[in-house]
Amino acid sequence: MAITKVWIEEGCIVCNACEAECPDVFLVTADSCHIKADSRVDGKQDENLVAKSELKADLHRSLEDAIVAAAAGCPVNVIKYEQVANAAEAPAAPPVDAEIDAALGKALGAPEPAPSAAPAPAAAPAPAVVAAAQAPEAATDKPRITKVWIEEGCIVCNACEADSPEVFRVTETTCMIKPGVRLDGKETENRQEKNGLKPEDGERLMDSIIAAAKGCPVNVIKYDVFGNVPAAEEAPAAAAADSGPYVYDYKAAPNRQVAMPKTAPLASFHAYEAEQKALAEADEAKWQKQLADFETAKAKAAAEGKDAPKPPVRAVPRKDDNDLKFPAPTDAKDPDLLRLHALLGDKVSQSFEQAGELTCQVHPDCILETLMLCRGDHELNYEMLADQTATHYPAAEGFDFSIVYHLTSIARRKRLRLRVLVKEGQVVDSATQVYPSANWMEREIWDMLGIRFENHPDLTRILCPEGWEGFPLRKEYPTLGWGQRDIDFREDRAGVVMRMAMEKAGQMGINLVVPKAD
Repeated sequence: MAITKVWIEEGCIVCNACEAECPDVFLVTADSCHIKADSRVDGKQDENLVAKSELKADLHRSLEDAIVAAAAGCPVNVIKYEQVANAAEAPAAPPVDAEIDAALGKALGAPEPAPSAAPAPAAAPAPAVVAAAQAPEAATDKPRITKVWIEEGCIVCNACEADSPEVFRVTETTCMIKPGVRLDGKETENRQEKNGLKPEDGERLMDSIIAAAKGCPVNVIKYDVFGNVPAAEEAPAAAAADSGPYVYDYKAAPNRQVAMPKTAPLASFHAYEAEQKALAEADEAKWQKQLADFETAKAKAAAEGKDAPKPPVRAVPRKDDNDLKFPAPTDAKDPDLLRLHALLGDKVSQSFEQAGELTCQVHPDCILETLMLCRGDHELNYEMLADQTATHYPAAEGFDFSIVYHLTSIARRKRLRLRVLVKEGQVVDSATQVYPSANWMEREIWDMLGIRFENHPDLTRILCPEGWEGFPLRKEYPTLGWGQRDIDFREDRAGVVMRMAMEKAGQMGINLVVPKAD
């Protein structure tokens, strides 16, 4: 193939992209783009929209790739060209020696060979005029994806962009085929145009496109193939409308996987005691090994008639008054903690003091009784619930969440922390029956972590809209996105990169419908 003509349609935005791709043909001026005079047969320099002057013959093949790239990269699609197939070579004339041999044979009376069927003259190929939006595919017989498009029903789950970011771009409402891989240089779903992929991209990105089609949960990614290309497996049919909201499949987007914590850093006096005991046992075992090694070395030296080795010395940590003191938890000695122990008995799991703070952990079933006691008992008199919050501990054993109640005694100027440990799905009595201020706090805990409170007057979402999928403060909640720190906005005067960044940051992978005000 060879490009014979190239011209500029109306609507050029003088973006300079074409001149950057093919400076031998294009020249961007103050108001338009021109076809250079030294590349045209007529020697003029303008848009070539009217004259349609041909390119010089020696440039037909040498600048073909650069012109196609410039046309594909034009953001407003105003670069057009004509492209024709190369003329077929004429059949070679019979060699002169063969003509002489035939003439001698006829003169000597030799029988003439049977006439062979002369090959039909090849028809001259008709010129194939192609616009920039339909550039031909490269002459290759390698398997490749020729077209890819998005059918209706995209749920913007971001799985396709995770598998093939060079081809797909997920926006707020749908998925787009990027202009860098398309022949027409546009960015749409490609549902109507069915525009082809660049041949080299169709071959290079074949595996990732097939993987994206396999991973699409609603099976809307379609493609055409050339050659022996493995077909994508059919995705399971979409669930019925009455089967509940769509649940995001994390396997469809591996880059959305969240690294879960391996430990549960929950302040606990019992855990601290167990840790210190384990450290002491390990240190004692190390010291006993040193003593055993010394006795062995001593016996060996005596047998060989050598001097006995020096006995080991147990290491003692150096004390420095400037060292920071770790606020280790200690056993409960405060009168309030002792009174709670006396009144509740076995309902208290543990109580301790740490850095001047009082913590009492009780069983979840008796939290309401404990709150009523803290407020009603004349010696305790914690009349205000200052705060109530919760934390997710996925690596913990025996519980999943910790709910903490921060109580304040204004008259006595004291604070007390109550804590309960609950499992997934466990319901806890609402503190609103004792402290009405717990209303919004427990709604926030339900909204962010999904912990339900029994007898709450209005347990609905308070920060996220109704219908929001997932609980944002759980450790498995995906929050990956571009983020503005990854982009330099100083050169983004038009705000395009900012808009793209905000769209990307909003695609958290599980909330598929962007809430809008009515």
